[in-house]
Amino acid sequence: MPFIQCDIEQGLSNEQKTEIVRRMIEVTNKAIGSSCDHINVVLREHPTANIGETGKTNLGLISRQHQAA
Repeated sequence: MPFIQCDIEQGLSNEQKTEIVRRMIEVTNKAIGSSCDHINVVLREHPTANIGETGKTNLGLISRQHQAA
């Protein structure tokens, strides 16, 4: 029974988060053959200031996407 935890920056819509969960379940099912009914996914959201990526902090990648739109 796979249990997947995914840490993400705050700011995605509920629809985007639902799509991430759906795709993680789909990929896990295809990769290891586990029944979709047995795959669990938890998204944990964090403020931008709490995330460091590529050696940098406070990038705000998701918040920048919203500003560009």
